Amino acid sequence: MYALQYVAGAAVCLAVTTNILIKERGYRSSAVRSLVLFGLVVVVWEVSSFFYRTASNSAESLEFFRVMGICTHIAYPVYLLTFLSVHKPLSRRTLLLVGSSITVEVLMFLHPEYATAFEFRLTEFGWHFVMARLNLPVAIDTIIFMSYIVAIMVGLCTLMWKTDVPLLRKKYILFLLSFVSFQILGILVTNALIAYELLSPALQIGGIFQLLTFLMIWYALSLQQTRIQAHLAGQDFSQIYSSFLTIFYGSVVASSLGEEVRKFTDFIRESNIQEQISIADYRVTFEEREDVSLSKLIDRNLEILNDSLDDEVVDSYLRVLNAADQKLGWRFDEVVRKNEDFLKRSDLIYGISKGRFIKEIAVDESLRHLEDVEACLRIYRRILLQSMSRIHEKTEFQKELAEHYITNAIRITGYGEISMNGVKERLLGTPRDQRLTLVIERFNQLVSRVYEVILADSDTDVEEVLKNLRMVLALNKDKAVSLGIYPTLLGTLATKIPRTQVHRLYSDYLEELVEERTEELKKAQEELLKSQRLAAIGEAAAMVGHDLRNPLQSIVNISYIGQKELESFPNKRLSEVLATINDEVKYMNKIVSDLQDYARPLEVELAPTDLHKLINEILSNILVPEIVEVSVMIEDDLDFPKLMVDPALMKRVFINLVTNALQAMPDGGFLKIAAKRMEDSALISIQDTGIGILEENMDKIFQPLFTTKAKGQGLGLSVCKRLVEAHNGSITFKSKAGKGSTFTVELPLQHVASNQKEPKIIPYAA
Repeated sequence: MYALQYVAGAAVCLAVTTNILIKERGYRSSAVRSLVLFGLVVVVWEVSSFFYRTASNSAESLEFFRVMGICTHIAYPVYLLTFLSVHKPLSRRTLLLVGSSITVEVLMFLHPEYATAFEFRLTEFGWHFVMARLNLPVAIDTIIFMSYIVAIMVGLCTLMWKTDVPLLRKKYILFLLSFVSFQILGILVTNALIAYELLSPALQIGGIFQLLTFLMIWYALSLQQTRIQAHLAGQDFSQIYSSFLTIFYGSVVASSLGEEVRKFTDFIRESNIQEQISIADYRVTFEEREDVSLSKLIDRNLEILNDSLDDEVVDSYLRVLNAADQKLGWRFDEVVRKNEDFLKRSDLIYGISKGRFIKEIAVDESLRHLEDVEACLRIYRRILLQSMSRIHEKTEFQKELAEHYITNAIRITGYGEISMNGVKERLLGTPRDQRLTLVIERFNQLVSRVYEVILADSDTDVEEVLKNLRMVLALNKDKAVSLGIYPTLLGTLATKIPRTQVHRLYSDYLEELVEERTEELKKAQEELLKSQRLAAIGEAAAMVGHDLRNPLQSIVNISYIGQKELESFPNKRLSEVLATINDEVKYMNKIVSDLQDYARPLEVELAPTDLHKLINEILSNILVPEIVEVSVMIEDDLDFPKLMVDPALMKRVFINLVTNALQAMPDGGFLKIAAKRMEDSALISIQDTGIGILEENMDKIFQPLFTTKAKGQGLGLSVCKRLVEAHNGSITFKSKAGKGSTFTVELPLQHVASNQKEPKIIPYAA
C-alpha cells in the first residue's frame, strides 16, 4: 500500500500532461514542451520507483533503480530548460550542452561499477538503497548532478534579480520555491539521510515531492494577469508609446501557458529601449531620450512587428505611427516608404494621419492571396481606418455598431484603431456559404452610416473625404469588384446619402463600368474579325494550294527534262537558269505547304521518334553556310526518351526554326540546338547569335501574315505554333535586338528516365 503513492502520482502527472497537450497545444511553445517532457519523465520515474520498491529480489530492484536514477538525472536538465525557455529561446548550443551531459550521466548509470556503490535492503516499506562506497562512475555522475543544482539555483536567482517584469519575477520565484522545497529538501536531502541510515525508510515519499514539483511548474507557467486596458494617456509621444507598450504587455501577461511574456521582453530588447522603460502596477512607462533616434526606433519596431507578433498588437501600433508622424515630419515619410510593404499588409498605412499616405501608393496587392471573407473584412477596415479619426467620438456610430452581433464585435480604440478579430470569431458560427453575403450587407450599411455622419458635419471637407474613399476603393478595386463590394457599396452610399458628390462618385463608377464593357465588346469584335480573316485565309489557302500544285509539278518535270538534256549538251548559263528555277519552285512549294498547314485540319499521327535522328535529318536537308558554326547538345544523349510526335510535322517545325535562325545570321554566327528533359516534358531550343527581334515586334511574330523579311509571307512561325500546340506542346522565345534569339519548344513526355548524366556535345558534321 505504501508504494501506491508512486502509481497515484504517475496517474495524476500523466493526466495533467495529456490535458496540457490537448487544451493548451503545448507543442507550439518551447517552455510548455519542456514542461510536458518533465511530466513524462516524472511519470516514468514514478512507475519505476513503484517497481523498485516492490521488486521480488535485489537484482530486479537494481534494474528499476537504474531507470529511476536516469529519470532523476534527466529531470534536472529539463527543469533548467523549462525556466530558461521562459526567459529566451533555447539555442542549439544550450541544447547540445544539456544533451551531452545527459548522455554522460546515462552512460555512468549503465556502467557495471555503478551498482557496486550501493547495497539494497528489504524493509517493511519495500526496497531501499544504502551508500556502501564511492567509485568513479558515481563520482562523475554526482559532479554533473550537483552542477545542475547550482546552475538552477544561480540561474533562477539571476533572472529574478534582472527582470523588470513583475509577472516573470513571480514565475521565477515559484520555480525556485518548488525546486528548493520539493527537489532539494524533499527528495535529495531525505534520500541522502535515508541512504546513510540517518532517517527511517518510512520517509521515502519522493513520489509525492516529484508530483508537487511538476504541478508547481505547471502553475507557474499558467500564471497570468487580467488583461490590462490602456486608457488615453495624452498626446505626448512618450505617453502614447507607453500606452501601446502597456497594451502589448497586457496581451502577453493575459496569455495562456508558455513563454508569451518573452515576446514583450524580446521586443524591448530588440528595440534597444531597456533603459527607457519601467513597469509598475502592470503598466509600462516609456521615457523618451534626446540621444535616441525616434525614426530608428520606429523602423526597428516595424521590422519586429513584421516578423511574428499577433494582429491585435500590430493594430495598436497605429497610435504610435500617428504620433511619430506629428513629431518627425519628413523623416517619418522615409520610414513609411522603407516599410511600405508591411504597412500595406497590416492595413496600418490606411489609418496613418487620415490616410495621408494612400495617395502615394502605386499599387496594393496584399489581399490577392487571402481567403474571400478575410479579404472582405480587410477592405472594409481600410475604408473605416482613414475615417475613424473623424468619427470615433460620436455616439451615433457606437450605437450603429451595437445594432448587429457581427459589427458589435468590432473593437475601436480612442486612437481610431480597429480590430476585426472578434468579427472573425463570430462568423465561425454562421454557415460558410452565408458569411461573405452577411459581411457585405452589414458593412455596407455600417460604412454608409459612417459617411452619412461625417458628411453631415459642417466642418467636413467633403471633397477630401470622398477623394480618400475613392483612393481606398481604387487600390483594392480588383478584389473589391470580384467580391461584389465595389458596386454594392457605391450603390448603398448613393441611396443613403443625398449629396451631389456621392452621386458623382457612383456615376463615375458606372461610366468606368460602361467603358470597360465597351472595351470588352471592342476586343470581342476584333477577335471575331480576326477569326473571319483567318477563315478567309484558310479558304484562299485551300484554293491556292490546289491551283498551284499542278503547274508547279509541271515546272519540276520540265526542269528535270532540261537537266537531262544538258547532260548531253552542256551549257553553263542554261544550267544556272534551271538551278534558279528549281530554287524558286522549292520556295513556292514551301509557301503552298505553309498555307495548307495553317489552313487545313491537322491529322497528327503520333509515333516514337528519336530526337537525335530527327535533328540529323533536319541539318542534312538544310544548306548551312560555312560562316555559321553549328553544335548540338542533347542532355543524357544515350538515354534521352523518344518523343511521341508526328515525325513529319515536327520536322517541319524544326526546319522552319533552323531556317529562320540561319537567315538571322547573314554575316555568320553560332547556331546551337539543345535538348533537355524536365519531369514530364522535353525542351528543345534553337539558339542563334543573329540580329534578334525588335521589342515592338515581339507581340506579333506568331501572328499570321506578319513578317519583317523582304521575301516572306509571315506564315512560318504561325505554322510552327499551330503544329506544336497540336502536340499539346508550347513554343516560346527570348530575344534581344543585335544579340540573337532562342526559340524553345516544350513537348510532353510519357516517361522520363531517372538517371541523370552530363550533357554530351555532338559536333555538327556536314
